[in-house]
Amino acid sequence: MNPSPESIELRADGLLLRFSSNLLNFLAGRDGWRRFHIGDWLQSLDGVMLGHLQQLAEAALNDPQSIGIALEDMVSVVLHALAAERRAGEVSFRQDELGRHVELLCMLVTLERLRRKGLLSYESFMSIELDAPNSIVLNPDALAHEDDIRRQMLRGLH
Repeated sequence: MNPSPESIELRADGLLLRFSSNLLNFLAGRDGWRRFHIGDWLQSLDGVMLGHLQQLAEAALNDPQSIGIALEDMVSVVLHALAAERRAGEVSFRQDELGRHVELLCMLVTLERLRRKGLLSYESFMSIELDAPNSIVLNPDALAHEDDIRRQMLRGLH
């Protein structure tokens, strides 16, 4: 799929930063009146892209050197998502918080995948802010899938 002339692409060393470019295009296409939360963007991703995002976030947490330039993509997603949620031109946080933000991103992707399976719903919005409530409601039939949910949640935490 070729990007439209209005699309935004971020490149590093000649490689497209796929997820941060997608996020920036999503932000550019939004109505400005509604507040952004990263859950809005995650819901817009197709299942394949959501799965790749989870794999990349997990790799960034477990073995950042193995993903090379893609690590810049994860850092860029975190920075742009935080800036958009805060409605700020720039974002700053301590270096040790970056890993916590990527971990939270991985967890939010896991929750979105479980939501799509009908096992949970969001109580309100999902945010990448470390102190955000990010509350979910388990659907009644979710208990029948308890082992699957636990496995995916633990996977999202690592």
